[in-house]
Amino acid sequence: MKKAAAFLARDGVVLFDNPDGFLICAFKRDNALCDPAPGATAPRQYDCRPGCGNAVRTDTHARLLRERAGEIDHLAAHAPGPLGRRLRANADKLRTMADDHDTTAQPAEALT
Repeated sequence: MKKAAAFLARDGVVLFDNPDGFLICAFKRDNALCDPAPGATAPRQYDCRPGCGNAVRTDTHARLLRERAGEIDHLAAHAPGPLGRRLRANADKLRTMADDHDTTAQPAEALT
């Protein structure tokens, strides 16, 4: 934990948990895709966007993404055609995000 704190203090990064987005925002206003106001010290939590360089996922987030995808698949199985297809597409996107995490994940030690 001391290494992580030293790393964050070095760059002045503040972490914001976004459980609804299944991620942590390592907020840097200049990189944020959520379009924070000038001088903002926090992200717009409900405007997280895919591909933002501030987004950080843990293995737990990836697991939760897959669990949510399974829940959505269950709903899709009981939904009419077009709605079921949209739900399955959403579940597939969540699994892709989890898979992307798995392919690019680095241990915390590699970041210090």
